[in-house]
This record gives sequence, C-alpha cells and structure tokens, in this order.
Amino acid sequence: MTWMLDQSDTPVGGHDPRDLAARLSAGVDRSRALKRLGAVGVSELWQAALYLPTRFLDARQPIERFFGLGPSAGDVVCVGRYAGDFRTRWTPRRGRATAPQAQGSLVDGVGMKVRFSVFGDARSLQKALEEAGVEPVTLAGTLTAVGDLLFLNNPVLLDASALGHVLPVYPGKTRVLSVAMARKLVTALLSDAIPAAAAHLRASVSGVIDASDLRRLLRRPRGTLEDLLWEAHLPAAPEIGEAAQQSLERLSAILTIGELRELQGEHPPARQAFDIGGWQDLLGRVPFRLTDEQQAAAAQLVDRFRGPTTSATLINADVGMGKSIVYQLASAAAVRAGARAAVMLPNERLASQAHQEIVRLFPELGAVLVTGKSRKNAKSSNWLVGTTAMLFRDVGPLDICVVDEQHRFSVDQRRALAANGTHVVEISATPIPRTQALLLYGKLDVIRLTHRHSPQDIHTRVVERGGTDQMIDEIRSVIARGSRVLIVCPRREETEEDDGDALPSVARVAGKWERLFPGIVRSLHGESEPETVQVAFDDIASGAAQILVATTVVEVGLNIPDLRAVIIVHAERFGISQLHQLRGRLAREGGHGVCYLYLPRRAGMDAMARLKAVAATNDGFELAEFDMRARGIGDVSQAGQRQHGGTGSILLTRPVPMDVFVEVLAEVSR
Repeated sequence: MTWMLDQSDTPVGGHDPRDLAARLSAGVDRSRALKRLGAVGVSELWQAALYLPTRFLDARQPIERFFGLGPSAGDVVCVGRYAGDFRTRWTPRRGRATAPQAQGSLVDGVGMKVRFSVFGDARSLQKALEEAGVEPVTLAGTLTAVGDLLFLNNPVLLDASALGHVLPVYPGKTRVLSVAMARKLVTALLSDAIPAAAAHLRASVSGVIDASDLRRLLRRPRGTLEDLLWEAHLPAAPEIGEAAQQSLERLSAILTIGELRELQGEHPPARQAFDIGGWQDLLGRVPFRLTDEQQAAAAQLVDRFRGPTTSATLINADVGMGKSIVYQLASAAAVRAGARAAVMLPNERLASQAHQEIVRLFPELGAVLVTGKSRKNAKSSNWLVGTTAMLFRDVGPLDICVVDEQHRFSVDQRRALAANGTHVVEISATPIPRTQALLLYGKLDVIRLTHRHSPQDIHTRVVERGGTDQMIDEIRSVIARGSRVLIVCPRREETEEDDGDALPSVARVAGKWERLFPGIVRSLHGESEPETVQVAFDDIASGAAQILVATTVVEVGLNIPDLRAVIIVHAERFGISQLHQLRGRLAREGGHGVCYLYLPRRAGMDAMARLKAVAATNDGFELAEFDMRARGIGDVSQAGQRQHGGTGSILLTRPVPMDVFVEVLAEVSR
C-alpha cells in the first residue's frame, strides 16, 4: 500500500474542512499565528497540526426553541435574541477579593427565555451582545439546574458561520490565549500545517514499520494521512473526529516505540545460548499449585534464557500474585544448565528470606547469601542472593541478573551487575516511570501476572481529620473480630530532621493507640534490634498483640497473618509505589481488607490527586501509568539517570493511554 505517500484534496461526502477552516479563521493574521501559538508549545508549523482539539462542539442542530429544556451532559448551542438584561453582581469570597458573576438571557422566536450565567470578567461578552442588537446570537455552554432555574453556564459566543458544523475546542492558556483565539489561530494554519505534519510523520514512521502494515495498525482502512489529520481537527461528526484522534494515538505509539527501540538498540547483544532442556520437573519442588499463568510466565522466562541474544524482562504483578516463584524456577533451570545468576533485593531481611526459600526448593544448586555481614567468596557459587553488597564484591561474570522490587534501586545500581551479555529480569508491582516507558514502549519484554491464588476484596479510603472517629470505630470492629491492624508512620523518631512539619513518630503514634487498645500494641522500625522485631512479630502472629505500629520497614516482604486494616499516617508523604506496596500487606490469605490513607492535615492538590488515584484502583499497572503521567518517564537513553521527569510527545494535547501503547507494541512485534 502507498497511502502514506498519497495526498487528496477532494472533500469527502460534501464536507469540506478546508473551507470551514478558512471561515473559522477569518480575520486572523496568518503570519503571526504561529508565533502566538508558541505560548502553548507550538514552535514549528507542522506541530500546529498535532495541537489537537480536546473536544468537539456540535453546532449542526442548534436549539432555537427553549420550551422544555433541561440540564445537559455536555455543551449545547442556543440561538436567540439577546434580551438586553445583562447584570453583574460581585460576590465576596473568603480571604480574597470579590468575584464578578454576570447573568442575562436569550429569547427565542416565541418569547421563551433561557438564562445564562458567566463567572469572571464578562465585559467582552456583554459588549458583543449589545452590538448584536435585535439580530440573533449564538451561545454555547452547558445547561445546569440551580433550584428551579436553568442556566446556560459560562457560554461562549459563536459566529453564525459555525452553525451547521462540528467545531474543534482547543485548550488555551489562562491570561495568555483564550479558547476562542486558539481555535482561530490553529485553523488559520491547518492548510499549510497538515501537509507539513504529514510529510514529517511519513518520514518518521517509515523507519519503524512497513507502509503495508500502517493501515492495519492505525485501523484506518481508507484515506490519506492528510485526510486523517483534517478529520482529527474538523470532522463531519464528533465520533469521526474521535476515531481519527484514536488513530493518531496509535501512530504516536508507533513513533515512540521506534524512538525507544533506537535508544535501546534494535539488536540486543549476542550471547552463548544455554542448553536448558527440560525443566518442568522443578515444578514438583513447589509446595503449592502454580496457576496456569505462573507456569506460562516461567516457561517464557526459560525460553528467553535459552536464546542466543540478551533479554530484558519486566515481571509485573501486584503484591501477593507469586512473582518470586516465577523467576526462581526459571533461574534454577538455567543455573542447573551451567548459568551464573544473581538476585538483588533491597535489604538483608528480604535477601535472607529469598535465600532461605531458594535453598529449601533447590538445595543442590548451592545458592550463597551475599550481604554486608557475609564473608563467603561470592565467586564460589553459581547462584548469588543478596543486597547491594554485591555491588562492592567481585562476583565474577553473570549470565542472569534479577532485581527484585526494582523501584527500590537507582539506575546505576540496577546496571552495575549486568554486562552486555547478561539477561536482566526486573520485578515490580509498580514499575518506576522510566522502566514503565522502556519496558512497555521499547523493544523489551513484559510478563504480567493478573490472577491470585486467593480472591481479595480490598477497599481504599482517603480519611481526613474529620473522619478520624469513624475510622477508629471501624478499627474497633476489626480488633473485636480478632484480626490484625498495621499502622505506618512517616518517620522513626521525633528528633529526625524534616521540612519543618511536626510529623508523628512511631513512638508517639504507638503511645496514642496503646491508650485506646491497652496491651495489644507493638512497634518497630528499621533500626529496631532483631530481638525486638522477632518478639513483635511473634506476638502479632500468636494474637498476643493485634496492632503493629511501624515505619516503611514493613513495605515489602513481611507477611502479617489475618491483616484486615492498614492505616497510613500522613499518606501524602508517601509515593504511589510505597502506598501500593503497603496496601499489598492486606489480606494475603484472601478476603476483605481496608486501607486508610489518613491525612491529619489538609494535603495539596497534587498529593490529593495521587491519593485518589491509589484509592480508585488496586491495579499496580494502572498506578504505574498514573505515576508516569504525573512525573514523566525520565531519561530513556542508554546513559539516562533520571527515573522520572518530562519528555516530549508527538501529540501536544492528547496523552496516549498506556493500554494503547501496550496493544500497539504487541501488534508491532508480531
């Protein structure tokens, strides 16, 4: 197919977007339009075609009779005569200057009125309405009921030339570029910007996929790239515009995959293949029945270890879905065939726990524990399990490097053990933004586990200070049933430095809960003596204690039996990954659990958005996507150090959903 090279100037079905663009941009100085759009990030002509509308206003069937109108879900277009009743009143606002609110009305041909209400400075609208006199005017806004009254809220004035068409609504910039002016400027440039953008996109995509595959990937059976861009801006119907923008999302995904493949290298380093042979006999060592998904994941990993080229894999699964057994089985199969493997974990306790599990399952493979306290020669074994202490030992060449809880390590730490010929496996419930981008957008492998052995019913709530009493009452019910409660504090001691806020320590919080529930509260933190830790967990396990107050030492790896409630104090101080990991301690054996994101003080807007995102889903993959959107993907180059941060995008106004990237990645890889 050559459609990428074709161009068309023929309107489809009588709809001519070029003519509409000329009418919408009448009176605009095109020579200055591009400079004015620089305020919203458009610096080159072709980018104007990728500054997409964020929604469409359907003015094909305007409302000209106002009897029987009711609230609307979206914008409506009303045509009538201005009633001459514009009034502005000033409303006092707490701690701030008074704010203007203007009201007026339109009258239809039979004398029925529809009121409109404008918040903020409405002088320009008032002037335009008064200049119209008795001529009909067109207002677009949302119909909202206030008591028994119906208002057209914050309407915008439309030119009569807009009637009968679908209008693009582009984002502006407060006090710099109005929405109405953004529409005029973008449409003024489209006739030149669209051919320029099409040429740019053709050149960019040709190095990623074959032209013959592009229609299939974009789900675009006909038309040219120019047609697609025109439809994304000035469609004949809103659904056509949305479909066109979805095709452009997929095109953006293809280009991003191409960029990241180039950064990662199209051809992974060659290496000696391992003759692993049969490995399914190792399944009999596992003391529980693996899910079909776990067995398939282990088989995929073994196949990658068998291959003649280096692989990079993310095992993505939520807490409690059995990620560890997958890499343990695959690594055991490879080590038995002569490979050398290392497993790096974030602390000694987790490393020791993983080492014990591996030795118990595969004693003949001689796995060695490497921590700051161990002194055994790291080169003496083909299977190393340890902490970052391995970075400071001569561990010898490795064929496989597994990084468990990868979000706990820096880029340098994760690279240090892996040479060009090393298979790398990273494991996380909520991958850091940089890894999320590299592993999902680039030519890298993702293994997802989505099924639990025991179904869970986990609920998450954001609790502000006013909800404290209700939260405590609910905790009383949990305690009465004999279940356990975990309370996580943001810091260990009162004397630790912070940013000036009086954050509660483990000791202070434990004291408060001890007064409420005497005798059943225990506490620990990262510096607690091993004996203290053991006693606390023994008491929790036996039921002698039911409430554990701790720092994030319990974030990963610790299993608390019958844990039905987690309270995270000052939840705004924790990142998405930490919050999700802490919530993952709940109900490991299945059943109901509640996570309280407790805010003793009001949190900022960004923090509240983060907490609401955690409360809205239990899916770590979705949270990783939110984290990447909020913080950016960082530096994805080979030398990149930033694990999050801003990056460019081919679509200037439309983020591409993660599921679209994953879907396109799978299709491109076929």
